Amino acid sequence: MWYLILAMVLVVLLLLLIAPVTVHINYELKEKDDLVPNTTLALSTPGTGVSLSFLWGIFKLDLRLSSIRLVFGKFAPIFKLRARLAKRSGGILAKEKTSVSADRVIYLYQQVMNIYRATKPAYRYMLSTIKLHQFSWYTRLGMYQADQTGLAVGLLWAVKSNSIAYLYRRLKKPLPKPNLEIIPVFDARVVAIYLTCIFSFRPGHVAITGLMAVWLYLKNRKNILGGK
Repeated sequence: MWYLILAMVLVVLLLLLIAPVTVHINYELKEKDDLVPNTTLALSTPGTGVSLSFLWGIFKLDLRLSSIRLVFGKFAPIFKLRARLAKRSGGILAKEKTSVSADRVIYLYQQVMNIYRATKPAYRYMLSTIKLHQFSWYTRLGMYQADQTGLAVGLLWAVKSNSIAYLYRRLKKPLPKPNLEIIPVFDARVVAIYLTCIFSFRPGHVAITGLMAVWLYLKNRKNILGGK
């Protein structure tokens, strides 16, 4: 009896390690000129969210980010985040709302970058195992003046092309053709971004990456703590 239970547990663990996890990321931002001056900058709209599919679609989890806003207070800007966790039928499992100061965001970013530099080989290995299924990045951009719009569009093309080229060099081959588009708007101030990314990975590769990252972190811990 115990052998049967152990065998079933091992089979389940094996399936969890080898079954692909599919991640579907949607990001939406629609900002236009506001006639009434305010101190809030929206960084996303309710269409932003992440969907995860486990065990060939048997289980699914959705995280919807209702909004990210940068609020300029009296002394320092504050990031305000609101999100909800939904089940397959669309019902809300949990809601969360929080605020993070810009100084805290910068500090966390610096710490994350220190850890990333020390454990970079592990993450490069992980990227080489990720299968990309779809990537689309659509942007409409308009500034106050036509020359500003042209300059901003040129800079954005440089950012898009370089970032996508970097990812495509690291991800598992073959790769789908990316769908990139930037539409300049010369008669209005507007920012609209629609990004869709679908990829899959295997938890077994995540486990290997985690072990590599822990070993590299322990090996370079003094440099990380010292901020080098």
